[in-house]
Amino acid sequence: MKKFFILFKLLALMVITLQAQKVSNYTYRLDNGINIRPEYGWNQVWVNQSFGTLTAADKATPVTVSVRTLGTLTSSTSFKLFSAGKEVSLKGVKPGTYTLKMTFKLAGKPGTLSFDIENVVIKPQSKTNVSITLYDYQYTIDEKQGSQKGLASYESKVERYKGNQETNPDCGAATFYLKGNHDKPVPPVESKGKKAGTIKPGTYDILITLGTPERQQKIWLENFTMKPDISYAITTNLNAGVISYSGVNKDVKALHLYPAGTADKQQGKAAPDRNLELMRCDVQAFTSAAPPGTYDVLLNLGSTYEWRKSVVVQTATRAQVK
Repeated sequence: MKKFFILFKLLALMVITLQAQKVSNYTYRLDNGINIRPEYGWNQVWVNQSFGTLTAADKATPVTVSVRTLGTLTSSTSFKLFSAGKEVSLKGVKPGTYTLKMTFKLAGKPGTLSFDIENVVIKPQSKTNVSITLYDYQYTIDEKQGSQKGLASYESKVERYKGNQETNPDCGAATFYLKGNHDKPVPPVESKGKKAGTIKPGTYDILITLGTPERQQKIWLENFTMKPDISYAITTNLNAGVISYSGVNKDVKALHLYPAGTADKQQGKAAPDRNLELMRCDVQAFTSAAPPGTYDVLLNLGSTYEWRKSVVVQTATRAQVK
């Protein structure tokens, strides 16, 4: 059985500062009332602010926002500018520091994802350009009517990316808790492994566990109402890429992923550094999901190590390490 260890934790309600831009109030909610709250996950928001020369045509709206969403997640984007908690018009806005409130309409299951970008600066005679890259999981919940003796049934599925199923039997385990009470799980009436079964109707907070028991990702689907005689198919699309070893060296024991540039900074022989290591993949046929990004990959040859620099992982693609 393959083992994919996730050795880093990205807090769900993250605060990411890039060039003084802070992301806050991250909210992911479906229109049916389900609140998706990652406790540990891969989701990220990258923000970059830059400035250009203000032309006569730019004076009416001196702020532009460009958005890139990785994978299948959103269908449309809107934003508003705020100052001291009050919305201000983009047209002819005065120089100062503002908060940009972003709202995304979800693709698939109706809902919205929103967050605030703080410390957006508008300078005199300059145009402010804000670029945003959003990465998160997509959740779809399909409901089907059927006779189940008054119970509700459920099945949790995981896709590495759209149409590519994750086969790890531990990935996607579903645990039920009473709404607002995460102290003690509610056992299913009937269990069909870790990812399927039947349960009494009610409103629950469902914990979806991804990865292996050693290094888990935890995603909460809060305020999830389970109705009698309804089957719920819950699909987590990681919007990830796939990293695999495609070389011919049979001595390779593992792949260790590090931030790009780690190999050049390390002095002496190539060696692992647990403080910097992001992930480790131990598997015979090396193929594992990984979040998009650029990595230096350390090949574990048992007694020695070798670097493979600047390996790019993109959503819905396979990165091959040789």
